[in-house]
Amino acid sequence: MDGYTISRLAMAAGVSVHVVRDYVLRGLVQPAQRTPSGYGLYDEQALARLRLVRALFEAGIGLDELTRLCHALDGGGDATEFLARLRARITARRERLTALDRQLAGMASAAGACLDAESPHG
Repeated sequence: MDGYTISRLAMAAGVSVHVVRDYVLRGLVQPAQRTPSGYGLYDEQALARLRLVRALFEAGIGLDELTRLCHALDGGGDATEFLARLRARITARRERLTALDRQLAGMASAAGACLDAESPHG
């Protein structure tokens, strides 16, 4: 198998080797096979999992919850219910971010109007 070494996997996912090692220890990502000397080799499925886990982490999902999700996805629980709960959290977060974006846009508009009013050329 021509798989990814841990360093190639990290590079392909845009994370550090330390992040991958931590995720492997937590069971979030698993090698597809091991070399005779014990090194893990990772496949495209592991890369996809790593990218998913990282995106969810960056979206504010904690590592404990990600561990439970991966355990469920690997057959250790009800992944459908877990995924539905995560989708609901992401939807709520998206709505909060949209409201925050509107607030910032209003503030930027007001700040621009103040600058225009104070300008000697206005």
